Amino acid sequence: MQLFDYDRATEVMDRAGVDLILASSRPNVGYLADYWHVVSDEFYVLWDLNVVHQTLCGIPRDRARGPFLVAGADETTVLERHDPWIKERHYWGPGYYVQTWKERNPDPGNPSETAAIVIGEKGFENGTIAVEMKYIGAGYLERLRQLLPGATFVDAEPLLWRMRLVKTAEEIARSRESCKRTSAVWRELMDELEPGMTETDLARMFTTRFVEHGMTPERSYIMFGPAGKRLINGTPVPTDTPLKEGYFVRCDVQGRYEGYLCNLSRVIGFGEVTTSMKRAQVLVRGMVENLAPELRPGATASGIRKLELRMYDRTGFKPVVPYTGHGVGRVVHEPPYLYEKDSTVLEPGIIVTLEPTVTFTEGGDLNISIEDQFVITETGNECLTKDAPLDLYLK
Repeated sequence: MQLFDYDRATEVMDRAGVDLILASSRPNVGYLADYWHVVSDEFYVLWDLNVVHQTLCGIPRDRARGPFLVAGADETTVLERHDPWIKERHYWGPGYYVQTWKERNPDPGNPSETAAIVIGEKGFENGTIAVEMKYIGAGYLERLRQLLPGATFVDAEPLLWRMRLVKTAEEIARSRESCKRTSAVWRELMDELEPGMTETDLARMFTTRFVEHGMTPERSYIMFGPAGKRLINGTPVPTDTPLKEGYFVRCDVQGRYEGYLCNLSRVIGFGEVTTSMKRAQVLVRGMVENLAPELRPGATASGIRKLELRMYDRTGFKPVVPYTGHGVGRVVHEPPYLYEKDSTVLEPGIIVTLEPTVTFTEGGDLNISIEDQFVITETGNECLTKDAPLDLYLK
């Protein structure tokens, strides 16, 4: 279905003087078309290594000119069966099924050449076209410039982020369901913890359980301890560290439901933990609980960060990450970022996390991170991860 607000898209393009957005990345084609082929992430077309698989989505400022998709012929069946809301579809290349070829070695095709034909037919050959400069292949962009010498090409990323900042009702519904299912997976697995289980074991269990709950597993960062590890920069991948009584279980997990992510982080005690460990968990939990009411229309991203930083006074801890939280949608980190340089004013429909984080260092390093996900509403916010308790002990 159409996920984005076309009126908002027109306004964004009009302000930027852009006639057409031509998206090429998984997040943005998925956002604009509500469609993405599973093998479209820069896989080689199977029979010619000179051509990289590419799906393009065109959204004209003037919707009367019609949005369109340009896809490889090899994804025709998938696209037609998925049947997204964009009905104008153009295919490039002969596909890779030899039995459909009319000649032995046909031209492999080029998505830019097909796109250029469509763009010309729609009257944009001398227009301003926004492409994803960081994600469209350099060769494909150069070919577009050769075929459309009268067109001006600009970066689509700022426009797409402005469009994606405020979620529509359908996006919020999918995000809510994603968080509900992710919280359920986390709760189930916390009840199944056993001594001797490894971080790797639990990470694998998250992957399996996400699938069982009708989701796509994005990633799971699992850490037990403190277990003598030293963190230099960031969180290490799960290891064969076994779970023991008195350890923290830290889970930062991300599940995807119909294109939208939940970013949930929790730290619980497995058996009785030390007094200093309790204090660290209570500190971070308190930060989340005290900051949550500040997520409301009119608040600024930088203002939330300033409030968090004041909470570290006389605690003995310093913030680990350079932001208090971030937006979440089709990717796990989206604008806005709740940090000093982001002046975004929160408004209804924006989805953000809160994730104040400290490093506990007794007996090894372990990041204490509690991450909740919220949608800004007309009167305040709704916590989307409320089904996952913040308690230190769950059993």
